[in-house]
Amino acid sequence: MNLENTAPLRTIRDFVRYAATQLSKANISYAHGYDNPYDEAGFLVLRSLGIELEYENKFLDAALTQDERQFILNPISRRCDELVPTAYLTKEWWLTGHRFFVDDRVLIPRSFIAELIEEKFQPWVKNPEEITSVLDMCTGSGCLAILSSECFPNAEVDAVDISEGALEVAEKNIADYGLEGIVRPIQSDLFTNLVGKKYDVIITNPPYVTTEAMEHLPGEYRHEPELALVAGEDGMDLIKTILEQAKEHLNDGGLMFVELGDGKEAFENRWPELNVVWLPTSGGDDQVFMIRKENLP
Repeated sequence: MNLENTAPLRTIRDFVRYAATQLSKANISYAHGYDNPYDEAGFLVLRSLGIELEYENKFLDAALTQDERQFILNPISRRCDELVPTAYLTKEWWLTGHRFFVDDRVLIPRSFIAELIEEKFQPWVKNPEEITSVLDMCTGSGCLAILSSECFPNAEVDAVDISEGALEVAEKNIADYGLEGIVRPIQSDLFTNLVGKKYDVIITNPPYVTTEAMEHLPGEYRHEPELALVAGEDGMDLIKTILEQAKEHLNDGGLMFVELGDGKEAFENRWPELNVVWLPTSGGDDQVFMIRKENLP
């Protein structure tokens, strides 16, 4: 894409329309947020230009400079030709009304656990003010840890990940929300560096993509860190370790919330007798389960 081919385009509205057309023609997957080319085109163009979405109508008919026109063509091209997710192009994504910095060191935020946090984990957590310690295992960008700190105002939150790069992203988001010292990034291979630590609540959205499924994911997923996606032949490798070790890291009466995508069948094949509660989310009632400390193996 170059300026010569797009010479008639002058305004932001022109480029949003052009981006939507290019997205419609490309082999795009909408698995990371928007479900149509028109809304995604608006976000991509406006946020690449640094314009807040609430000011869209004010600036749509503003003319772009030649430098701005060239600048906006690059993310449109990369989105269509290289299938780079829009979140990585704009360096941000939103979850339950919260903005988070993201890049290709972390997964793009999209956890159903965020919906449970919005509801303060009701009815499972009777009094959020009494929760004083939370663990977000496999924190990635730190989004769930940060949301948890709002849900549980008296809690310290440990944001744990094996990836040093992911924790650098989490640290930026923690600082952006002014939560230093409240949300604490910790590098650890699951519970390895958490010896002796116990929590009232553990949340985790660990890797759960099967080896076979990984081979068939849309191109956008190839830009996300494989370490944060793939989890063995049936997708349960990390969940197995978490289940085996979580009990010693939960306080009495503690709860753990686990997201496992479409892995319910594989989970129940491995642990048919485990007493878990499947929780309703916008993705269905087979995406997230809750388990009490006393029911852990």
